[in-house]
Amino acid sequence: MLNKQFDDISILDLQELVTVGIPEGRHLEFKRDHYGRNDEAKREFAADVSAFANAHGGLLLIGIEEKNGVASEIVGVEARNPDILIGAIDESLRASIEPLIHGLRVRWIEFRENLGIVAIKVPRSWNSPHRVTVARDNRFYVRDENGKHPMAVDELRRAFLFATEVEERIRQFRHDRIDLLLKNEGPLGMDMTKPKLIIHVVPLVSFSEGIRINSDLREKGIPPIGGGGYNFLYSIDGFVTYSGPEEKTDHVRAFSTLFRNGSIEAVASLHIHEKDSKRIVYLTNIENGVLDAIHWSLEKFRKIEISPPYYLMISVVGIKGATAIFDSWGSGIAYPYRTDKLFLPDMAISSDDLNQKSETFLQPLFNLLWNGFGHAGSPNYTAAGEYVQRR
Repeated sequence: MLNKQFDDISILDLQELVTVGIPEGRHLEFKRDHYGRNDEAKREFAADVSAFANAHGGLLLIGIEEKNGVASEIVGVEARNPDILIGAIDESLRASIEPLIHGLRVRWIEFRENLGIVAIKVPRSWNSPHRVTVARDNRFYVRDENGKHPMAVDELRRAFLFATEVEERIRQFRHDRIDLLLKNEGPLGMDMTKPKLIIHVVPLVSFSEGIRINSDLREKGIPPIGGGGYNFLYSIDGFVTYSGPEEKTDHVRAFSTLFRNGSIEAVASLHIHEKDSKRIVYLTNIENGVLDAIHWSLEKFRKIEISPPYYLMISVVGIKGATAIFDSWGSGIAYPYRTDKLFLPDMAISSDDLNQKSETFLQPLFNLLWNGFGHAGSPNYTAAGEYVQRR
């Protein structure tokens, strides 16, 4: 059952837990009754949930009785309005745990009339450690095979350092890849006289869990930026798609690589327009390239079940002296970019971000892109934040 999608878990699955006699463990806990509303009950609830998040995630099922840690009976939790109960649970956890656990899910699974199981799916958190803030507890908990316990000093130290170390490894991966690409030593050759858009979309688990994608790489690759039809090849790093005649692999326009650890790299040459002795780069085209790469990357991650967060890193190289204009009429002053590389800050894409359009959570990065060329922000957003491209 733990391998099923959270939304697919049914009362039949829960009944099977009892029939088979599934025990609690690192990823599973049963509670007969709801925790209650006083501070001590809220503290215990927050401790159980945060302990999952600070470890490897798990499933908390309220309304299932256990004996000696083994599921023994479905008793259910009474609720005449399950939506109100779920809302109260969400509010309680938000007020009792710091920082907020992103991606936490709560479901009501009906058992009988006015009775049901409260299922709480707690993801492994990459923003850990989380502490309990209710009833003056202020402790950090973690779960193991025997239940939860307050984190010791060495456990806390590892937890605080872990995310920082992984993030640094991801940033180093970006810089190493850019150095290699600038030497034109990627999987395919490109015209190095043209500026390049380089996009990296890296799941955090690629550098924390040691995942490897070894089969069906062709089904998991993403199209090159701006590519309709495209060719492909296998490389020592993974699977590569590229646009351009098959016989000219030393001079392709764009290529994308799915690395065996789940990371994605998309590279494309940018068109430079010469006008009035100026070299003009069209930033809206860059936005379109980013949106395409993000669309395909997130879709592939969903299909191969690689969970967020994902780190997005956008780089533009070879642009020294280039200018950007708002539109084809050249309105506004165009300031030349002063260096050869533009590295936008890396962005963590959380599970919450996936509930909105890519254009929405990308607006801060797109604004920074235009800031680099002297503009106040991307002209492709309305005052309300809606993405509507100017022509």
